[in-house]
Amino acid sequence: MTPLLKMLLLLSASGSSPGGLLAAAEKQNVGPDEFLEGGPALWERLGYPEGTVRKLAGLSARRWPEEEAAAAERNGVKLLTFDCAGFPENLAGLPGGPLLLYVRGKWPLEGPSLAVVGTRKCSPYGKKVATEIGRAAAEAGAVVISGGAAGIDGAAHEGCLDGGGSTIAVLGTGVDIFYPGGHEDLFRRILDCGGALVSEYPFGTPPRPWRFPERNRIIAGMADRLAVVEAPHKSGAMSTARYALEEGKEVWAVPGRITEEACGGSNRLIFDGAHPLVSISEFAALVFDRQLSLFPEEEKRKKTPFFTEKEQKILSVLKKYGERTVDNIAVECTMSPADVLSCLAVLAAAGRVFPSGPGRWSGSPG
Repeated sequence: MTPLLKMLLLLSASGSSPGGLLAAAEKQNVGPDEFLEGGPALWERLGYPEGTVRKLAGLSARRWPEEEAAAAERNGVKLLTFDCAGFPENLAGLPGGPLLLYVRGKWPLEGPSLAVVGTRKCSPYGKKVATEIGRAAAEAGAVVISGGAAGIDGAAHEGCLDGGGSTIAVLGTGVDIFYPGGHEDLFRRILDCGGALVSEYPFGTPPRPWRFPERNRIIAGMADRLAVVEAPHKSGAMSTARYALEEGKEVWAVPGRITEEACGGSNRLIFDGAHPLVSISEFAALVFDRQLSLFPEEEKRKKTPFFTEKEQKILSVLKKYGERTVDNIAVECTMSPADVLSCLAVLAAAGRVFPSGPGRWSGSPG
């Protein structure tokens, strides 16, 4: 075991923020070797709370890091520190990101990635859409990432597996805890089909409400882009979307009924400029064809995309009038708002338009 791994194992079980504790050590130029040798006296000088110092001292005295590493080896679980080759590239250097990951299953998983998130209390329609998105992503060769929860998460995982793909469940528990109850078969299927369970928490960590928002930053950070299906305004899915937007990730949202509380957050994302996901086949073709295309970038730039008559109308309106709302475009193009949103999704994915404000769109320069 490397000194860094031992240090991070201790910090992960300290009951305090591992990132904050590591930052305090780095600020004093204290490396892993000095940290471990210095013990409680050094940890107090670093300004660690008294309870944290006692916890670290107890864990160190009973050789807990060595026991945890041995348990990981026995159970085929990989321990990935932030500096190792197997650590997810998208998470490396992410502000506030995890420092240590427990990975159970196949690793690494290759290919583009899509996070799919939404409410646990989803409608039959939302569950169907999430399943179809997961399947379409798998058939395009993408890895689906979600949180393993009931509702939208589970449906996206199942859809990916049904499509012959591999999926990653990022857990708010230890990787040895199958939560929620009833998802034991799903988690085993994920492992059997070449996927992985990922967590930043030690073995045996139980589910607690505050851990699930923390895991959302990992879901957003690991994925290339995010799709939101049925999310209330105040929900874990919306926190995942905020993380993704802060990181400059592409966010898509499935439109829902404006009278349904479960769709309030996802509808708001579209109003604020997220890509409307109005066709799963178009979404999969636009999103994954860009990453999986055999054409080099220079050749792709030379190719002229084909746009329908409706899409060309929208481009003409934006070129003539500049920034417009969806309703403006619908009136000026004699189209329904639903058709406008569908066309805008295609044009945005092709880089021809962009959301320039809440509910407003502009044509891209050039």
